[in-house]
Amino acid sequence: MIWVVYVSDKPHSRINFPIGMDGGIWGVHDSKKLSVQDVKNGDLVAFVYAISWLKAEGAPPRGFSRVSAEKLEDFRGIVQKIVIGRVSQSYYYSEESVWPDDVYPHRFRFEIVKKEQGGILFGMEFYNKAFVEAVRYSACTQGSVTKTPEISKMEQIPAAADDGIDGFDVQEPKSVYEGKPIFRLHRSRERNSQIVKAKKASVLEQTGKLACEVCEIDFLEVYGELGKHFAECHHNKPLSLRSANQQTTLDELSILCANCHRMIHRRKNWLTVCELKGLYDEHNN
Repeated sequence: MIWVVYVSDKPHSRINFPIGMDGGIWGVHDSKKLSVQDVKNGDLVAFVYAISWLKAEGAPPRGFSRVSAEKLEDFRGIVQKIVIGRVSQSYYYSEESVWPDDVYPHRFRFEIVKKEQGGILFGMEFYNKAFVEAVRYSACTQGSVTKTPEISKMEQIPAAADDGIDGFDVQEPKSVYEGKPIFRLHRSRERNSQIVKAKKASVLEQTGKLACEVCEIDFLEVYGELGKHFAECHHNKPLSLRSANQQTTLDELSILCANCHRMIHRRKNWLTVCELKGLYDEHNN
């Protein structure tokens, strides 16, 4: 079983949340007693801390972050932290003082197994719909401990990649019409090609080649002159998190081949270069 707890950014939460995470303990007051009584040893609990609307999307929906289940698509933005713990002591009652405003006697203990922090994109585009709904419900009920019955493994929490393969059958069309001009009005992020050129020049000066930081392919070595200076630059800090122009440094860029760059972005909650490198090494030893 996986449970979800949404924690707001109210003043008392800013104090209580780190105390709970450091101590591996969480509790609720009497009004939420029923929401925590079924928490058992071995269950996973995902604490989602403080969602905020992405300013680049304009004005937030009315009443954000408390939105109805019918408007689940509006429960999106950036969360400050996601901490996943494995329950080490199931529900118990205690009046022992833990938090400064301690009125949370209905408790469980846990050990942290995963932690993410620092501007995490959140919503159905990035996480399993059932998980997002559980977080929304917990937010609307002021932090109740909420079940996610459709999710049983931590790997199911991120949204599944839409690779367009599922559902293929022999009835799929053998040809289609393409190429009609379509004009769209949309918001895009301004990019500066000069920083990309500077990154490539810096890497060439230091290493003598432009090799992918994950699979180590060097296009010049593989394709000769055709591949000279060919590589892509990945922003380790996504531009989509920015609401205005901000400085980008060379250290915030990574040299990747097109394949590895696409793999990083294939999951809705993007992998880091180090995480993808770990997957690549694991499957290519």
